[in-house]
Amino acid sequence: MKSPLPAREAEFQVRKAHQRRLLQCLAGLSAVAVALHARAADDATDFGWNTRLVGEAHELRRDSPFAAGLDLTSFGRDRYRIEQELRGRAGPVSLLLTATESGQEGAKPTGRFVANEAYADFSLGGERFAVGKKVLSGDVGYAFRPIDVLQRESRMQMMPPQLEGIPMLSWDNFSPDGAWSLVIANPGHQRRGDAREDGSVALKLYRRAGAADLHGVLRRSNRYGLELGVAASLVPSDALEIHASLLTQQRGERRLPLAENASIRDLLTADSALVTETIASPRKALVGGTWTTAEGLSVLGEFWWDGTAPATADWQRLARQAAQRAALLGLPGVPAAAVAGETAASLKMFDQGNLVRRGLLTRLAWSEPGGGWSASADILKSLEDGGWTLTAAVAWQGDRLRFDAGLRRYGGRADSAYRLLPERGVAFVGLILAY
Repeated sequence: MKSPLPAREAEFQVRKAHQRRLLQCLAGLSAVAVALHARAADDATDFGWNTRLVGEAHELRRDSPFAAGLDLTSFGRDRYRIEQELRGRAGPVSLLLTATESGQEGAKPTGRFVANEAYADFSLGGERFAVGKKVLSGDVGYAFRPIDVLQRESRMQMMPPQLEGIPMLSWDNFSPDGAWSLVIANPGHQRRGDAREDGSVALKLYRRAGAADLHGVLRRSNRYGLELGVAASLVPSDALEIHASLLTQQRGERRLPLAENASIRDLLTADSALVTETIASPRKALVGGTWTTAEGLSVLGEFWWDGTAPATADWQRLARQAAQRAALLGLPGVPAAAVAGETAASLKMFDQGNLVRRGLLTRLAWSEPGGGWSASADILKSLEDGGWTLTAAVAWQGDRLRFDAGLRRYGGRADSAYRLLPERGVAFVGLILAY
């Protein structure tokens, strides 16, 4: 038997090479930032560097109806991520640069460099403008953000990477009690593969009215037409906060399984295992609130409706079609690769923002007064099909070091969206070191 040491040494060398390339990228961009500072010596320069390590242990659901295609996906594979992050400002230029090495069980590590943000603020004719790549998220919700129509941030992730900004040009106006911005996102783009990559024009509004924060957005794109959203957050007392958000769209989209009467040929050889359905005038809404005590205990509750999420019958049809494909395995003339490939492709339905139309989140959290330890437990319940997600986490925050750890489990009725996920749960741990 050959020794595994050479293979392990080769893998180690590959990882080291990735790390060297990623660090070289950040070092080069740090030099660019210094050069920018030299050109704007009268302006303040401030940069910070973070190292982030994230590990995840995934438990596969062995009785999944999608078992035939799981080997072609990342479900059930343990993974890690090492991030080097440079954040700061040099004169009018703001930068957020991330170099990442990531790996998962059964695959070689990969490296990626991203300029998450790189934009300049400037004045012209007495007006304020910004140009470049910038994170444009915003809304008042925790688990779901209906009027986040530019960034389209995916919520409720475990130790997610930094958001990647959007190329944009904005005209901004600020006053003591409000602000507005006219944003051209992805200039020159029409409709692209992902909605956040579409070209669009949006007007964002903010107003402070007593104890309430009011938000509004109006967006125009080829994909969705007009989108109009409003949101508000009210703080009637030191202990209570109430928020709500509403979006109406001219058009919406969602990904669904093939039609109920799809033939065996379609199930195995269709261009895509999913179809995109256009929805007329969908609505998205959320209402919630947070109660907080002086001892650091808080309770949050949110209820929402997402008119672009799949219905219970859609998830049931997805499971039935997976079972139909699996039943074809071993039959003469049926390639196993076709069954596995189409089954794996159908799992992209889980990539949508909300898996259910009606959701309810309850979150209990505690933070040690003055900083240090914190803990949380939340349950996300589907009011459509009886599925649920339970997450428990702890964290410790020091001056330069932060530690996070937690566990997430999926369950519910056998045909519910969360129970159909090919994983039973995930354990995660993360470290952040600030220099």
